[in-house]
Amino acid sequence: MHKLVCLSHLMLENLDELNPTTEKMKKAKFDLISLFEELNNELASSDTIQKSTYFNDMSKKIDTIIRKDFDSSM
Repeated sequence: MHKLVCLSHLMLENLDELNPTTEKMKKAKFDLISLFEELNNELASSDTIQKSTYFNDMSKKIDTIIRKDFDSSM
């Protein structure tokens, strides 16, 4: 479940930055955001999520790794 939560948070962050130009991609972005928001709501009710800030910390660490190793412009 830990990996799913981290990926879900990262997908939402990245989808927010996506600026699609075609109607097909605009719809895909909307559908993906809806899916990940619903997934996050379901996961949020689990004991694992409610008991820690682990996932926010993990997302920050992933961002740091990406920034250091792949994209210095982040």
